[in-house]
Amino acid sequence: MTSDPIGLFGGFSEVGDREFYEKVISAEKPSVVLFVEPGNPANRGVAELLEGFVEEYGDRVNFFLVDVSRNMCHEDFGVFSFPALIYFRESMELDRHDFVPTRELVEEAIRRILRLT
Repeated sequence: MTSDPIGLFGGFSEVGDREFYEKVISAEKPSVVLFVEPGNPANRGVAELLEGFVEEYGDRVNFFLVDVSRNMCHEDFGVFSFPALIYFRESMELDRHDFVPTRELVEEAIRRILRLT
């Protein structure tokens, strides 16, 4: 397994501390932000889980990845367990998973940020 988290998460754009608020919080499109720790074995399972969502919703939702070994913005949101997902819309956090979620939980959260539920 690669220690580079970007290699696992096709369709995700890496975002760091400097541009987090501009690209995620201030964005017009809703965002799903995945916080990962390189080398964490749970990353592969999350990558496989999210792959279909990126394909299905990538035109309406921004998918971002934060490498927590190089960035600290996760602390601003109280995220200390990885991998973790936070779902944003219009500068607000609408949902989060501080654990490896089920497909149904991810679907529900994405539908909520798209106002499809």
